Amino acid sequence: MVQKMATSRIVLVAGAFILSLGLGFLLFKSVGSGALVDATEVDWRTLGDLDYITGEATPNLKSLDGKMVKIPGFMVPLEDEQKAVKTFLLVPSPQACIHVPPPPPNQMVLIEMDASRDAKVEFGPIWVYGTLKLHSKRHLYGESSFQMVGVAIEPYR
Repeated sequence: MVQKMATSRIVLVAGAFILSLGLGFLLFKSVGSGALVDATEVDWRTLGDLDYITGEATPNLKSLDGKMVKIPGFMVPLEDEQKAVKTFLLVPSPQACIHVPPPPPNQMVLIEMDASRDAKVEFGPIWVYGTLKLHSKRHLYGESSFQMVGVAIEPYR
């Protein structure tokens, strides 16, 4: 009986592992393997080149408008759901939360996940992949100079 239970657990764990691999493959395939590979890495210094008072951006930053990018940062969920969210802020450090005063607008990216995807709530550093828009937007927690339609997130490595 004990051996049968152990075998059942092994089969269950192996099945869960295979399922998670399959789901990861489906996410990767649905986003398009080329889309994630072709994403331009953007750092916070580049985003900081936007003068949020005048709205002036450097030519390098302007060239990223409407492009597939990946940005590292920390998630600040804007919804009460504790497991998955559709909308969140991406900020450069875990201390840059939305308490008063919030970070400057050029240090916040408003992420709205693609309609077919949710983002698992993450407490550590992440990469967010999506289409960057140099367009400010006011929200409940301040103003962000950038918006992104998120297509995938992954732990920062």
